[in-house]
Amino acid sequence: MKRILNAEQMRRADNAAMEMGLPSLVLMERAALAVADELEKMQVDLNRVCAVCGTGNNGGDGLAVARILCERGLRPDVLLTGNPEKYSEQMRQQVKIAENYPITFVNSLDPGEYTVIIDAIFGIGLHRPVEGETARLIERINEAGRAGSTVVSVDIPSGIHTDTGAICGTAVCADATVTFARGKTGLYLYPGAACAGRIIVREIGIPVDDTGDKESFRLYHLEPSDLKCIPPRDESGNKGTFRKILVIAGSESMCGAAYLSARAALMSGAGMVKIYTEESNRTPLSVLLPEALLSAYSAGRPDTDLLQKDLAWADGVVIGPGLGVSDTSRRILSCFLKENRLPCVMDADALNLLAENPKLWESLNAPCILTPHVGEMSRLTGKEAADIKKDPVATAAEFAREKGVVCILKDARSVTALPDGRCWLNLSGNSALSTAGSGDVLSGIAASLWTQHQDLAVPPAAMAAYIHGLCGETASRKYSRSAVTARNVLEALPEYL
Repeated sequence: MKRILNAEQMRRADNAAMEMGLPSLVLMERAALAVADELEKMQVDLNRVCAVCGTGNNGGDGLAVARILCERGLRPDVLLTGNPEKYSEQMRQQVKIAENYPITFVNSLDPGEYTVIIDAIFGIGLHRPVEGETARLIERINEAGRAGSTVVSVDIPSGIHTDTGAICGTAVCADATVTFARGKTGLYLYPGAACAGRIIVREIGIPVDDTGDKESFRLYHLEPSDLKCIPPRDESGNKGTFRKILVIAGSESMCGAAYLSARAALMSGAGMVKIYTEESNRTPLSVLLPEALLSAYSAGRPDTDLLQKDLAWADGVVIGPGLGVSDTSRRILSCFLKENRLPCVMDADALNLLAENPKLWESLNAPCILTPHVGEMSRLTGKEAADIKKDPVATAAEFAREKGVVCILKDARSVTALPDGRCWLNLSGNSALSTAGSGDVLSGIAASLWTQHQDLAVPPAAMAAYIHGLCGETASRKYSRSAVTARNVLEALPEYL
């Protein structure tokens, strides 16, 4: 598990390093050494390198990279951009040092002239639109990239907002970004993620409190090694040991979502799964998933007594996939919220019903994971979808805190937010998961992991999102991203659980 920092958190870490006695120029030298080392590892042609440097400390980093390459026998060019009167103190010192080296200072950048371009125009402090000559220079860098130059950004591609990943007017499209201490939020959120290329995080001696105990907001991401925190299966256990999941899903002749969620729960280790659904779904579900128990009610007449008995049987619940938003569905949800005290995952139509009937929130008295996509979150919060996509981390964190729930906000980069301010940005997965039924699979995984492993070192909801993404990657390697179906995602689950 790795920490991700926003601009303010990174600034505080920088200040902490200097308070410990590490001079800014020392940190700059370490950053430049890291970039120079990574350039050599890339095995690209370094005979024609140009470092494009802005007026701030990011520009100073770029100048120091050019100097170090010069010390290694290369002859890089440097293009300085911006008003020299606005140079930071560190940038001013780097210019003075560089003037003593055989570095050529150039006034223009011609696409096709350089094999490697180092982008060091703007760092993490950019909050205004990029305009004028700087915008035109960024476009020339991108033209060079399209013409075959390797573009490497220092810390973050110039033009990307550090906290949101938004493009501030225009932005460098890098092949790789070498960032320092920890990854930055804007490198992982789209559209910034599309501009960052391969992200390389290098330690340079900046102290970071990865627990963030003193901060109200902390963001992390998972790595493959985190899968090891899922305990091995108890070989002396039985089906009751591995918990029982109730899946309240499916409406009249709509059983697909119920099947996908229930099968995902079983394939994620649950010992038993029961599906509470409409009677017309009995036969197809019995054929599709004979391993599941079935509880069926007559069309238009939900059996609330049966639902209460099923809740007494279960250890955890999924509610919502394919449930519909009819009066029958609303009555089922209302009964469930009043009676349930089990860990539950609310997905799909359960969320739409909550959005339509806000008073239902008052009946929620159980630990809960909500899994809205952006459209559902828009209906739940009243925010425009476009505004949610601009800052999904803040949206999920605010919602989780206000409602006292765990929220998995599903998007190209899903965000899992806990009420205490901790959030996980999911970096696994790809566009293969943008297919019908994919979210139903996630709901089953989440309910199964949460019910079995409530004391994981990583929140089960974040782990579920991560595994779901890995399954999408595996399925896309087999079928291609455009051909993957939700059942293909299920097929990949045994690789990770």
